[in-house]
Amino acid sequence: MDGDNEEFKPQRKILIATDGSEASEKAADFGIETLRSGGAKVYAVYVIDTGSYGPVTADDKRSKKIERLEGIGNKATSYIEEKAKAAGLEAESAVLSGKPAEEIVNFADEQKVDMIIVGSLGKGGIKRFMLGSVSEKVVRRAKIPVLVVRKHKGEKPHRQILIATDGSKITEKAVDCGIEIAKLNGSKVYAAYVIDTTSCDPNLMDEDWAQKIYEQFEKTGYGAVSYAVEKAKAAGLEAESVMLRGNPAEQIVDFAEKQKVGMIVVGSLGKSGSEQFSIGSISAKVLRNASVPVLVVRDIYEFVEVFHRCQKSPEVLAPQ
Repeated sequence: MDGDNEEFKPQRKILIATDGSEASEKAADFGIETLRSGGAKVYAVYVIDTGSYGPVTADDKRSKKIERLEGIGNKATSYIEEKAKAAGLEAESAVLSGKPAEEIVNFADEQKVDMIIVGSLGKGGIKRFMLGSVSEKVVRRAKIPVLVVRKHKGEKPHRQILIATDGSKITEKAVDCGIEIAKLNGSKVYAAYVIDTTSCDPNLMDEDWAQKIYEQFEKTGYGAVSYAVEKAKAAGLEAESVMLRGNPAEQIVDFAEKQKVGMIVVGSLGKSGSEQFSIGSISAKVLRNASVPVLVVRDIYEFVEVFHRCQKSPEVLAPQ
């Protein structure tokens, strides 16, 4: 991009969080298989939840309870580390103590990680993305892209990727990130825009005014998907634009299921394009209902620009 001829590597450092559950292992398998050609370093992280098991002090650190949890953590992170190394990637493990979401995000910040991968992390290894879960908290707090893998059947990662856009600057970051990942796997890209018909319902407002709003949405949508398709094709990928109508989150999830896409990429989608990831936002609804992995790209972190600055440096730099 921007005329740079050096190879663009979308992930230099990846954090894969695990709680030792089967869901976490599947998330790790999916993440490693998807990103292996990018040559990333993998950090496998397990957090002993001191909020659930009590504080870990010097006196009781070696108690049977903590010792058992450390054993689970070592086994869980070893699984990821071995998988990563078998895929030809550099890997390192870390077993931490504290509040899981907080520790995961802090570790990512300290190590200048570029992406976080999580399964359906929960205090009981609950296999779904839910309000208040560790996964949900990580997505809300992280400044970098977070890939949430709820289900993974073991098939080839992404023959097709769906990138949802609302035409805002925030979702342009998601478009760029999605395309870079698609390049790693030679995936077909669907660029989708949903006209939110609930916001221009003629039964709830003046009919002429509703029509004007609809036409503006349509104009914005065509511009948004055309931008994404052009960028994908310029990257040598097959790409197709999709205009949908209805409830945005429902339409995105339904389209992904019908087309059997391998991943959904979203920015911080909101009805106005200005809403950050929050409970009730379109992005959150997609995460809670999608049956395929979902990558959330926050605008807080200048994802693509940072990697361009990193290409000439051995260290991954924090955004300026």
